[in-house]
Amino acid sequence: MDEFPTLGEPNPPKKSLQEKSVPVIVAKKDSRYREYLEETDTKFHKECFICGLKGDIPKGEWSYHVFLHNKGLCEGCCSSTPRMEILKRYIYETKQEKCHQWMESHGGSMHELNVVCEWIIRGAHLWPHEYKDDVKQADIFHERWESIHYWSIWVREERFSGEKVAWFSERQKKIVVGTVNKVKGDRCQVYRDPETEDEKKLGNFFQKDIKTCRLLPPLSQEDALKLMRKTPGMRRPIEVSPFQCCGPCGRVRISLRSKHDHTWSGPNKSPYGGLYCKDCYDSEEIHEKDCNMQRARQYYSDREHRGFGGVYVDNWSGKPGRTFRTCSCPSCSCPSPGNPHLEQKYVCEDCGKKGNGCEGWFDRRSGTGGLLSPWDKEDHWFCRDCWCRDYWVKGKWIHKPSGSVWFKPS
Repeated sequence: MDEFPTLGEPNPPKKSLQEKSVPVIVAKKDSRYREYLEETDTKFHKECFICGLKGDIPKGEWSYHVFLHNKGLCEGCCSSTPRMEILKRYIYETKQEKCHQWMESHGGSMHELNVVCEWIIRGAHLWPHEYKDDVKQADIFHERWESIHYWSIWVREERFSGEKVAWFSERQKKIVVGTVNKVKGDRCQVYRDPETEDEKKLGNFFQKDIKTCRLLPPLSQEDALKLMRKTPGMRRPIEVSPFQCCGPCGRVRISLRSKHDHTWSGPNKSPYGGLYCKDCYDSEEIHEKDCNMQRARQYYSDREHRGFGGVYVDNWSGKPGRTFRTCSCPSCSCPSPGNPHLEQKYVCEDCGKKGNGCEGWFDRRSGTGGLLSPWDKEDHWFCRDCWCRDYWVKGKWIHKPSGSVWFKPS
């Protein structure tokens, strides 16, 4: 200040990020939570994500976390501890009395239980909503719930050859990571990943048979958090992230690709029906439905961009007044930011539902079997639901000698 007096008084020291931001973020979280409870129609969840109990489950701290898929924690699990619930599935026993007997008779195995629980959730004697306030405030993204929720979904999935897993090694007295080689009923043959250069030279020498219920997710809570911090959206990568199946099972599943879906490494995604687990994707024949819907849009709507783009027409095809006609090609009907078709309003000529230009498609040629027709004769707009009702189904396409193409639902 003696050398540069014109600079004035020094700025007051800034508060640290921890001091300044955490209370603000916590306040925002609390307000979001209150708004969520006010806007939600029901005061209950319908399923416990730990034990799978169905019924009216009161809402709590966990209620507005999207990754929990509108599932809660029932009173029975709340009165227990994560350690006890993990033990139930680890020894394949549902009664707490049996679990206590197991712990009493396996006094020397308490180290195994502690290590297994710490792999899934730190501080397994408390549920995340029972942590101290300073711990909750530091966890601004509520990540403390993610690992226990992921484990509860993972243990319900069937194991398969080539899957990465972890287990407690009785010889090494720690968790080791490896790969499932064979699935044999309620047991699996696994190979442990080599940990030294000498072990790498031996190849898949370190193998063992293990009960399937003793297998764990391949990432610990700590490793999962590190991975999430590197992933956009602060979640696990989409190919291993739980999702809600849109099929008949309605379960929250972990991504497994069907043999019929080779489009990307993640959940089996239908552009018309949503995300499907491997079982529902195959049983509902989603691949065939998607193909039929795509072909219907190619044959009967706009495969390529129509040159006129969007224009207003007066009194055309028996419709009085000014009618806006536009294009339904994939580019024009994609709801991307700035797409002018999002501003246009239409009424479905079948069900009467209103929507914008990206919530349905024009039917140009279904009345002629895909053959060209005068633009002012065949130009009808139908909503997405009506298109899917007619074409997102199983069926076959019939090609006539005249060149027309007709769809016959099965």
